[in-house]
Amino acid sequence: MLHQSLVDSLLKELEPTLQVVQVPLDGRMVSPWLLTTRWHEHMAGKDIKQLCSLVALPKNNDADIPGLRDAVEAYYEEALSLLDRTGELVLQRLNSPDPTKSGISNTPFHKHLYKSTMKQYILPVVALLAMLIRQEYSGKDFTGSNNKLMELLAVLRIQDPEEGGRDALPLIHELLFQVWSTAWTHQGDGDIVDPTERCLALMMLRQDGAFKEPQEVTPVIARLEYCMRLTFLKEIHQRMHLDPESDELDHCLALESFFTEKTRYTFSCLRSLQHRASSLAYDTMSLPQVWWTDTKTWKTMLYRGEQVCFVDLCKVFQETEAKLVQIWEEGILMGQDIRVEYDKIADDLVNKDVGYSFLSDARNPQLTHRDGLLRRFLQDQDAFSHFAMIREGKIVWNRSGLQAWLRSYAELQSLLLLRAQMLSGAPSRGTELTAMTYRNTQTRPTRNLVVLGKHLSLLCQYLKTTALTGKDKLIPHALDAITSDILVQDLALARPFAEVAAKACFPEKPEVVDLYRNHVFVNYDRLFDSKDLSTIMTKHSLPILNFGLTINSWRHIQTAWKRKLGCAVEDIIEMDREDNVEALQAGHNRSTENRVYGISVEALAGAAEDVLPAYLNASMDWQRHCQVPLSGQSTSYKKARLAPPPPPNPPPAPAMEQREQQQQPDKRPVTYSALSTEEIQRVADAVVERLPSTEDIAAKVLEKLMPALKGILQEAMPSSEKGKDKGKGKAKESRGTEQGNDFSFFSIINQGFKHSAHT
Repeated sequence: MLHQSLVDSLLKELEPTLQVVQVPLDGRMVSPWLLTTRWHEHMAGKDIKQLCSLVALPKNNDADIPGLRDAVEAYYEEALSLLDRTGELVLQRLNSPDPTKSGISNTPFHKHLYKSTMKQYILPVVALLAMLIRQEYSGKDFTGSNNKLMELLAVLRIQDPEEGGRDALPLIHELLFQVWSTAWTHQGDGDIVDPTERCLALMMLRQDGAFKEPQEVTPVIARLEYCMRLTFLKEIHQRMHLDPESDELDHCLALESFFTEKTRYTFSCLRSLQHRASSLAYDTMSLPQVWWTDTKTWKTMLYRGEQVCFVDLCKVFQETEAKLVQIWEEGILMGQDIRVEYDKIADDLVNKDVGYSFLSDARNPQLTHRDGLLRRFLQDQDAFSHFAMIREGKIVWNRSGLQAWLRSYAELQSLLLLRAQMLSGAPSRGTELTAMTYRNTQTRPTRNLVVLGKHLSLLCQYLKTTALTGKDKLIPHALDAITSDILVQDLALARPFAEVAAKACFPEKPEVVDLYRNHVFVNYDRLFDSKDLSTIMTKHSLPILNFGLTINSWRHIQTAWKRKLGCAVEDIIEMDREDNVEALQAGHNRSTENRVYGISVEALAGAAEDVLPAYLNASMDWQRHCQVPLSGQSTSYKKARLAPPPPPNPPPAPAMEQREQQQQPDKRPVTYSALSTEEIQRVADAVVERLPSTEDIAAKVLEKLMPALKGILQEAMPSSEKGKDKGKGKAKESRGTEQGNDFSFFSIINQGFKHSAHT
């Protein structure tokens, strides 16, 4: 007991050191990100919990800061409304962080695609205001403060946004503009002077005293930059109201140094941190989240320590398939034996008419009459009594029955959404998949559900690049046979009744009926979102895998498996960028040729006609490995379920074996076929034509033999020692005689060779 008490006392002495931010003496113990920001030095020795509490988001019932989040949200909603009243050039300048280097952006500053996104973007601003107010409450003025800022903080502290209405909005604007238009200078005390940077550093501080990685910093900076631009936009309009004679562009230019880089203000500081964080995030190699435990068949892995087996994954698909069929037959059709038969579906991919889809195409008469299930319910006495009754010659709907049916329909939609995410090849992003339309609309003329040949496919729109570049990138994903057929049956039979039920259940919400009329997946009275999709994946995977899949984890797991199983189509879009001779000869590159000239799939932006089958093949390769009926069968789901599963392709050989096979010669035996007489004669004539003439052969042989013959003759001729002692005249005469003999002898040999060659 004595030893245990000593150990406990020693550990207790260590606790205070673990509750403060520490700075190691060895610089090698500090990450590159902290070396460039020095945040750990500014917070050294300070209590971690107290620092984190400064930037904690206030709750709605916070007594110290009542209604701060609602006030900030209302402030930025008011700022967003000014975008429609602002000239394009001003918005372009607001969206140009470095005009000296990159020029003025052609893309104007704009709203987000989703209204809910702004609720996440304002959180860093709420944390900033909360930090300033809490520091004022504690009586500790932050470094670099001035009297005007303190007055604004005091008024905001007393102001109750819920009781005072919109009176707090001008105070919030004046406070934020003051913070972001001040050139903060260091005071020499080692603290972070700029309140916004200090708030960012505190938001990146974790409860254990460590700081978040650079990739977690960049989204927060991006949100702050967006909110800062809105604040400066609001300031431009306020100055226009005070000085109507000046143009809005003049006010924009007067404020430009506050929202551009390489200045002394907060925006420039955040942009510098953003560049450094992005560089480190891109260049730093992270440790793998997937570790293979089976390196032969690649069927078992560890994902962040959790074992995931491919066999169990296939069981998930089998269970969802059985559940999908059960809900369709019992919950949606309610036992009715009804089906739309088809062997092919015509779809005009370039048709941009509002309301067009393959369901409305006149070439698909079996799909155009979509009232089959509605008429069946009205004709069946039991079904009709479940949903409605006749009173005074009119139909009176039973809302409770319709609502129960719509909830079953939402469960069916969730399973279709799940299989579209997990069985159509590479996983899509949640924001893309949940907002798909099956028919053209006034604002979105390119529908997401199309038929490519015999493949019912989803064109997944890459919304991230759409928001950043203003351009669509649509990538096809082929649905498996079960999902394809039930989705066609759903849209042709059940969806019209769902529209009627939605109109009866939500008479004051016409937007709900529009969801059923246009979108592929509907979740009762709204669209699905990414959280819904992750919840659905977890619900169906947890009982079998003992591990709940989400959108993020599935993206890592599926990508790792598709690479090892050989069903990945790498760099498909890059194929479109490689130039060929034919395209260059026509005076443009291949990307231009595929996008403009001779295309048959105009609805796809960025994918060439010959590249589209590669996307569909990638989807089918993955379905083949998952042992589900392949896409493109155009058959009923019942027949597809009875057919044996397709055998998976063998996994590709490792890269080292592939290189060895390429380097080794082909060991297969060579086979020859007998030649005809005419072919032999043609080969012989060709060989004779290539032979040199007899004169050339004789000249070359003589040229080679001449040196050897000269040596032999000179050795055979008798030499006289006396001739050496005689005069020069006799010597010359003797040499002349030898040369003459040599010349005459070799002339005779040369003539003999020529004669023999002719013979």
